[in-house]
Amino acid sequence: MYPFATTLTDPQELADVAAYIQTLPIPPGNGKGPGTNLATGEELFQRDCVQCHGKQGEGNEEKFYPVLAGQHYEYMLRQIRDIAGGRRRNANPDMVKVVKGYKDEELQAVVDYMSRLHWPARAGKASGG
Repeated sequence: MYPFATTLTDPQELADVAAYIQTLPIPPGNGKGPGTNLATGEELFQRDCVQCHGKQGEGNEEKFYPVLAGQHYEYMLRQIRDIAGGRRRNANPDMVKVVKGYKDEELQAVVDYMSRLHWPARAGKASGG
Protein backbone atom coordinates (compact mmCIF):
# COMPACT_ATOMS: atom_id res chain seq x y z
CA MET A 1 0.00 0.00 0.00
CA TYR A 2 2.84 2.39 0.78
CA PRO A 3 4.06 2.86 -2.83
CA PHE A 4 0.49 3.61 -3.93
CA ALA A 5 -0.26 5.89 -0.99
CA THR A 6 2.80 8.04 -1.68
CA THR A 7 1.30 8.98 -5.06
CA LEU A 8 -1.68 10.57 -3.33
CA THR A 9 -0.54 14.13 -2.80
CA ASP A 10 -3.93 15.76 -2.38
CA PRO A 11 -5.46 15.28 1.10
CA GLN A 12 -8.91 14.83 -0.45
CA GLU A 13 -7.63 12.01 -2.68
CA LEU A 14 -6.22 10.25 0.35
CA ALA A 15 -9.47 10.75 2.28
CA ASP A 16 -11.49 9.42 -0.69
CA VAL A 17 -9.35 6.28 -0.97
CA ALA A 18 -9.56 5.69 2.79
CA ALA A 19 -13.35 6.12 2.71
CA TYR A 20 -13.62 3.64 -0.17
CA ILE A 21 -11.42 1.04 1.52
CA GLN A 22 -13.53 1.33 4.65
CA THR A 23 -16.59 0.18 2.68
CA LEU A 24 -14.94 -3.03 1.46
CA PRO A 25 -15.88 -6.28 3.18
CA ILE A 26 -13.29 -7.91 5.39
CA PRO A 27 -12.06 -10.99 3.53
CA PRO A 28 -12.69 -14.37 5.14
CA GLY A 29 -9.84 -16.72 5.89
CA ASN A 30 -7.28 -14.15 6.95
CA GLY A 31 -3.95 -15.36 8.30
CA LYS A 32 -4.65 -16.78 11.71
CA GLY A 33 -2.18 -17.55 14.48
CA PRO A 34 -1.20 -21.02 15.64
CA GLY A 35 -4.09 -21.38 18.13
CA THR A 36 -1.83 -22.56 20.92
CA ASN A 37 -2.78 -20.20 23.76
CA LEU A 38 -6.19 -18.78 22.93
CA ALA A 39 -7.48 -18.77 26.52
CA THR A 40 -4.70 -16.41 27.60
CA GLY A 41 -5.22 -14.34 24.46
CA GLU A 42 -8.93 -13.97 25.14
CA GLU A 43 -8.29 -13.07 28.78
CA LEU A 44 -5.82 -10.34 27.78
CA PHE A 45 -8.10 -9.06 25.03
CA GLN A 46 -11.10 -8.84 27.37
CA ARG A 47 -9.06 -7.14 30.08
CA ASP A 48 -6.99 -4.70 28.01
CA CYS A 49 -8.31 -4.32 24.46
CA VAL A 50 -12.08 -4.63 24.20
CA GLN A 51 -12.82 -1.21 25.70
CA CYS A 52 -11.11 0.52 22.74
CA HIS A 53 -11.25 -2.00 19.89
CA GLY A 54 -14.70 -3.47 20.63
CA LYS A 55 -15.93 -6.99 21.38
CA GLN A 56 -15.70 -8.04 17.73
CA GLY A 57 -12.60 -6.01 16.91
CA GLU A 58 -14.70 -3.40 15.12
CA GLY A 59 -12.64 -0.45 16.38
CA ASN A 60 -13.94 3.04 17.01
CA GLU A 61 -13.84 5.45 14.08
CA GLU A 62 -14.50 8.57 16.16
CA LYS A 63 -11.60 7.84 18.50
CA PHE A 64 -9.27 6.48 15.76
CA TYR A 65 -9.07 3.00 17.29
CA PRO A 66 -8.42 0.66 14.37
CA VAL A 67 -10.44 -2.34 13.27
CA LEU A 68 -8.77 -5.59 14.31
CA ALA A 69 -11.31 -8.03 12.84
CA GLY A 70 -9.96 -9.57 9.67
CA GLN A 71 -6.36 -8.48 10.19
CA HIS A 72 -3.59 -10.98 9.56
CA TYR A 73 -1.78 -12.55 12.52
CA GLU A 74 1.74 -11.79 11.28
CA TYR A 75 0.87 -8.16 10.50
CA MET A 76 -0.71 -7.54 13.90
CA LEU A 77 2.12 -9.33 15.70
CA ARG A 78 4.70 -7.14 13.98
CA GLN A 79 2.71 -4.00 14.82
CA ILE A 80 2.15 -4.87 18.49
CA ARG A 81 5.81 -5.80 18.93
CA ASP A 82 6.80 -2.46 17.42
CA ILE A 83 4.37 -0.67 19.74
CA ALA A 84 5.60 -2.54 22.82
CA GLY A 85 9.21 -1.89 21.85
CA GLY A 86 8.67 1.82 21.22
CA ARG A 87 9.48 1.53 17.50
CA ARG A 88 6.06 2.61 16.24
CA ARG A 89 6.02 6.34 16.76
CA ASN A 90 2.33 6.91 15.96
CA ALA A 91 0.96 4.47 18.55
CA ASN A 92 -1.67 5.62 21.00
CA PRO A 93 0.15 6.33 24.30
CA ASP A 94 -2.51 4.40 26.24
CA MET A 95 -1.87 1.32 24.12
CA VAL A 96 1.88 1.65 24.63
CA LYS A 97 1.32 1.65 28.40
CA VAL A 98 -0.79 -1.50 28.16
CA VAL A 99 1.41 -3.64 25.92
CA LYS A 100 4.90 -2.59 26.95
CA GLY A 101 4.61 -4.83 30.00
CA TYR A 102 3.52 -7.89 28.04
CA LYS A 103 5.91 -10.79 27.62
CA ASP A 104 6.38 -11.90 24.01
CA GLU A 105 4.29 -15.03 24.68
CA GLU A 106 1.43 -12.77 25.80
CA LEU A 107 1.75 -10.62 22.69
CA GLN A 108 1.56 -13.76 20.57
CA ALA A 109 -1.45 -15.06 22.50
CA VAL A 110 -3.51 -11.88 22.32
CA VAL A 111 -2.72 -11.40 18.64
CA ASP A 112 -3.61 -15.03 17.93
CA TYR A 113 -6.97 -14.43 19.60
CA MET A 114 -7.46 -11.15 17.70
CA SER A 115 -6.66 -12.85 14.38
CA ARG A 116 -9.82 -14.91 14.90
CA LEU A 117 -12.19 -12.01 15.56
CA HIS A 118 -15.19 -11.84 13.29
CA TRP A 119 -17.23 -8.72 12.61
CA PRO A 120 -20.44 -9.85 10.87
CA ALA A 121 -21.41 -6.35 9.68
CA ARG A 122 -18.26 -6.19 7.49
CA ALA A 123 -17.66 -9.87 6.80
CA GLY A 124 -16.96 -10.84 3.21
CA LYS A 125 -18.28 -13.96 1.54
CA ALA A 126 -16.07 -16.99 1.10
CA SER A 127 -15.43 -17.69 -2.56
CA GLY A 128 -16.24 -20.93 -4.32
CA GLY A 129 -19.09 -22.02 -2.12
